[in-house]
Amino acid sequence: MPKQAKVGREDILNAAAEIIRREGEKKVNARSIARELGCSTQPVYSLFRNMEELKHALGEEAKRRYRAHIDGYLAKGGPSRYQSYGMGFVRFARDEKGLFRFLFLGGHTNGDPFFEDIVREMVTLYRMPEETARNLHADMSVFSFGLAVLVNGNSDALTEEDISDAFAREFFALYGLYFPGRERFWEKTE
Repeated sequence: MPKQAKVGREDILNAAAEIIRREGEKKVNARSIARELGCSTQPVYSLFRNMEELKHALGEEAKRRYRAHIDGYLAKGGPSRYQSYGMGFVRFARDEKGLFRFLFLGGHTNGDPFFEDIVREMVTLYRMPEETARNLHADMSVFSFGLAVLVNGNSDALTEEDISDAFAREFFALYGLYFPGRERFWEKTE
């Protein structure tokens, strides 16, 4: 009988993520993960104390994958770094439907895990007080979440250009609300 390859935490998290992609969070359990990996349940139980610990680790993995989407947009450059965060969020919802639902609709995070990072960027980019940046971004987050849920349910609902244009319109509308009379600007990225 051939010796079974060693199964590690990353293998288990990848298998759980794949199950979520195909079948949803409710189908993730030690047996389904073992079946996905072609092994017994022993590695799952030896590497994680229980399913709660595994789902917590899977939440961290989902955040890492979400951040990779953001970083991809930041690396591409675009109209603004701020818009790149939003585009990364919506693209994560479109590309990783199950993980988006797990993370943001399944209660595995309390809001955007990168909210504070984004607020700090806004303070720097737009030279605005932190409280204003926090409030403006909170308002933009509601809009972004709506777009994300829309494309999560229907990948063809909006094109990349539609989403980009929608972000710009909403940002400028909110910017005008928070800074009446202040000249509108959008920083350019290199």
